Amino acid sequence: MPDAEAVVATIEDEEEEGGEEVGEDAAAKKTTGAANKGGGAAVMKQQADVVVDKIHNENKSPQDPQPPTPSASFAKSVDDLKKILGVGVDTALTSSNSGDTNNAGEAPSGTADNAQSEKEKMQQKLKEAREQAAAAKEKKKSKKSKKHEKWLKEQQQQQEDRTKSWTDKVKREEEQCYLISDLIGTELQRVNMGVEMNEEIQKVITDKSKEAHDAMYGSNIKCRVVVVGLDRKDINGRKGSIHHWDEDKGKFCVGMDTKKSRDCDVHFFKPENLDVVTSAQSVKKDGKLAANFIVSITGVTTQGGDDVGCQFSLEKSDVTKLQSAHSRSNGLQEFREERDALAHRLMKEQEEQRKEEERLEKEEEEDRKRRAELRAKKRAEKELKKEEQRQRREKEFKLKQMQAQMEWERKQAEEMRELKTMLHNVMITQQIGRVYQAYFHEWADDGGSVEDFDDFKEEFKEGLFEQFEELFEPDELDEILEEIFEKTDEAFKEMLLKDRLEDDKKHAEVLGVSHDVDKRTLQKTYRKLALQYHPDKWSANSAHGMSKEEAEEHFKSIRSSYDHLMANFDE
Repeated sequence: MPDAEAVVATIEDEEEEGGEEVGEDAAAKKTTGAANKGGGAAVMKQQADVVVDKIHNENKSPQDPQPPTPSASFAKSVDDLKKILGVGVDTALTSSNSGDTNNAGEAPSGTADNAQSEKEKMQQKLKEAREQAAAAKEKKKSKKSKKHEKWLKEQQQQQEDRTKSWTDKVKREEEQCYLISDLIGTELQRVNMGVEMNEEIQKVITDKSKEAHDAMYGSNIKCRVVVVGLDRKDINGRKGSIHHWDEDKGKFCVGMDTKKSRDCDVHFFKPENLDVVTSAQSVKKDGKLAANFIVSITGVTTQGGDDVGCQFSLEKSDVTKLQSAHSRSNGLQEFREERDALAHRLMKEQEEQRKEEERLEKEEEEDRKRRAELRAKKRAEKELKKEEQRQRREKEFKLKQMQAQMEWERKQAEEMRELKTMLHNVMITQQIGRVYQAYFHEWADDGGSVEDFDDFKEEFKEGLFEQFEELFEPDELDEILEEIFEKTDEAFKEMLLKDRLEDDKKHAEVLGVSHDVDKRTLQKTYRKLALQYHPDKWSANSAHGMSKEEAEEHFKSIRSSYDHLMANFDE
């Protein structure tokens, strides 16, 4: 037998589809209700007539006005109901015809008993069908209620999960900030000899710990979120960015997005009403996290009015060690000892570096003094040589002067006027120029330099004035000399520079460097050669293969060349 619950449910669904079917089913229900109240053959007949009318309507000709055609499922449901009631279409028709016959004439007593028995059976089956339909409806209602309860539990579980997730994030970030602030406070007390913490210092440490946390770990809570679980339609489902966690309110401060701009409409939400946006376009990518953070605290005033501060590199490994330490106090003590050891090592390295710099500076000062002494010695030798040259030139000049004087005295009477005129012409100028050139070459061969060239010209001018002061006016002799100097200065200076360049090249060749080498390269080359050829470094197995005397002579030439080239930088 078909399931009565399914049959009744199918009929109810067909009733909702509208049309005359709904009216007919309503009439059937009314008939069933009347049967429950009064009973009787008339009621049963009406019920059977309803079923028969449905079947007749289905079999009407196409020319007749057609009511909405019952669906196949509805027809099947009617058949199932007939099976439940235990009566077929023919039985219903027979019962109807029998009722009409009995009304016209007398019916046998057996027929009345059968009708009564059939009536009771139909009533019982209709009652069972109604009970089954009521039970099915109650079951359906209970199923919807359980589904709603399940949905509520899921929503509540999601809220609890969101609350737990945000709480864990905030707790983890606060714990890391506490660890970092303890490390910063320990270093501050270590550097400043156990300074007492006040509110200002503690606030600075807290701010620095948050900066360090964001730099090394990134923020656990600053992200893109969407509002969920609120009844307000204008807020629920909107996206925004978390600004910070307000511990006093127990809520997140969120900048909501608007049509005009992003992250501008500020609201406060509980953790259970926020969910992280997982869309790739909405997630804000943080920059690359650092392995350390430079903590710099300056200008903080204590209660006693003293300024305290510190600056050090806080490593992420320091936070990890403190977090995994057996106890917070032991971890901070180990951190303090490590910082003490590091400070001691840095101080030792700085002291060694300072001593090395002092040693190098002392060596440089000694080299500078030695070069100054060498320059003074060379200058003295040069002055002595210049004096000897001056005396020799003076003797030669006096000799020439005597010869000229004798010649001049011989011709003085007859050639005085002619001599003065000749000295003013070009020939006299050329003669003085040749004398000047001869003196210059002699002076240059004796070690003259560009730096002393002006002194040489002054000496030549003074000597010339002494010899011819009676023959010429000073202005006339000045003009002659200026003309000579103007023609020869550039060539003579170029000659001196060329000689100096040749000397530099010779000395540079001894050291194995170019003549225009820079000071640093020259010093490094000299130190390398000194390590190879210094007499104190000589040994029989030396790579250069020289004897000690040869190495000593070679080192002297190296030092002489080095001093000569270094003099170019000292001048």
